[in-house]
Amino acid sequence: MDFETEEQQLEAIKKWWNDNAAVIVGGIAVGISAIFGWQYYQGESIAHSEKASVIYEQILSAQASPDATGESANEQMTRVNTLVAEYADTPYASLSALLLAKQQMAAGEYIKAQQQLDWVVNNARQDELKYLAKIRLARLYMTSQQADQALALLSQSFPESFQAMALELKGDVLVSQGKSEQARAAYSQALILTGGVNRWLQLKIDDLGEPAINSSINLSTAESTEPSA
Repeated sequence: MDFETEEQQLEAIKKWWNDNAAVIVGGIAVGISAIFGWQYYQGESIAHSEKASVIYEQILSAQASPDATGESANEQMTRVNTLVAEYADTPYASLSALLLAKQQMAAGEYIKAQQQLDWVVNNARQDELKYLAKIRLARLYMTSQQADQALALLSQSFPESFQAMALELKGDVLVSQGKSEQARAAYSQALILTGGVNRWLQLKIDDLGEPAINSSINLSTAESTEPSA
């Protein structure tokens, strides 16, 4: 619309403002609230993570110097439970559960260790910690004579960074079952994934001896080379 005078333009602006002021002010208020709300959320998230970090550091200190801290296993369990219950959204909950499971496995408390590892597998927000828990859970199954459960877990999909580790452990489980050829295949795949420079894997392959040759092939070869009468 064209205006003949400045007064007409000014009146139009005033009218537009009167009609739209509530919407504009409301939008600005929402925008400001969103900005300050996000800043508040970030601040709370950082404080939340820092509290979890302090508890985790206390767990590490107690494990490193149990005599110096005088902290009992029950007290450590209480700290871990606090992280799991109140700080499950931070990596410290999963890290503490993995740490406790390692201690429990060393003490032969396999059921308790399994509970901790199961929690990490089902609740960790970080994929790396989930896959690490799966590897340790499979090792627990192997140690506690549950080879089938270990193989079922290791047959699941793993990201590239965990594949060699999973295949090597799969080979260990197969060796425990006396399945040398399948173990050799798993070790060989793991060796390829590591670039063929893993001496420990190569030793495991060498310990299995020479690959078995199919007896039917041996027989057919012998027959083909046997002199005619």
